[in-house]
Amino acid sequence: MAWVLIAVLIGLLLLGGSQIPKIDIGSFDLTRIFGGDGGDGLVSVDKQLKFALTARWAGSALASKVLTIYDGDTLATKEALTTGSDGTINSAYTYKSGKHLYVFLNDGYADVWFDVTVPKMNSKDAESATYNNIPLEGYAIGTYTTDDFRYLGTAISDAGSYNFTLTGETQTFTYTLSNTGADNTGLVESYDPIYKQNWHVLVTAKCTGTGYEKAIFYGLDYDFTLGTSHYIGKHADANALSKWKIGNDYVEGYKGVWSMQMTIDGTGLSASDSVTMQINVYICSDSGYAQNHGGSFGASAYAIAEHTITLTG
Repeated sequence: MAWVLIAVLIGLLLLGGSQIPKIDIGSFDLTRIFGGDGGDGLVSVDKQLKFALTARWAGSALASKVLTIYDGDTLATKEALTTGSDGTINSAYTYKSGKHLYVFLNDGYADVWFDVTVPKMNSKDAESATYNNIPLEGYAIGTYTTDDFRYLGTAISDAGSYNFTLTGETQTFTYTLSNTGADNTGLVESYDPIYKQNWHVLVTAKCTGTGYEKAIFYGLDYDFTLGTSHYIGKHADANALSKWKIGNDYVEGYKGVWSMQMTIDGTGLSASDSVTMQINVYICSDSGYAQNHGGSFGASAYAIAEHTITLTG
């Protein structure tokens, strides 16, 4: 094929003198014409996939976990696989380089979606290897039973209350959540392409009761009312709520503690008002979905922490 293209170019030069017609070289697949790997040292293959599933931060193999493979274009289920004792599993089907896939790890509350593009391989591996390797990282979920809600250094316990008339009609509160679980545990976010939901970590408060509509909130990511319930909340930092330890030190940004602030204007509340503010921390949750589905944060949403406070005037 290469000599044909060269001959055509020479012929055009002889016929047209110095006026060579403009040719879009980009329209030719030079890799197919001349052979080789396109300059990146990699070649496209059509092989079975070998998935290697490990725990993020810890690096240990995750055995006996179910991986479901979905076609990235049609979302049709391709196959379901269970990892072995070493965390690996081979696909039954072959997949071409560049193929878009979604892989779902079904691991209880540590579910996660992966967006995968089947890679190319170097030429030597392409010739000798039976499988195209795909590394995936699951995780061990942390423990989040310790949270803290306070104003000006004063803590308000779960089932406690705050009176705006006595302590200030506009107040800034700090909510802190801590991972008290083992090192190298935490939270991971992903996107569910089947139901088109963000699997975020959300700190959300549902306000109900007499005068619920009078409390005004500031400094949050979302704020909406459904019926007689007012929802407010913030997207938490999943990395900060994870504990990644190397040696004796935690990696910066992965120390297992995250805080947020909210300012509440309770000027409109009267002595007869009583607002129940129930704070929940959800994983695998989507605030947009909640706004359009009656306050449900998604079929996969799971509460990992809860704190209830009564607001009065």
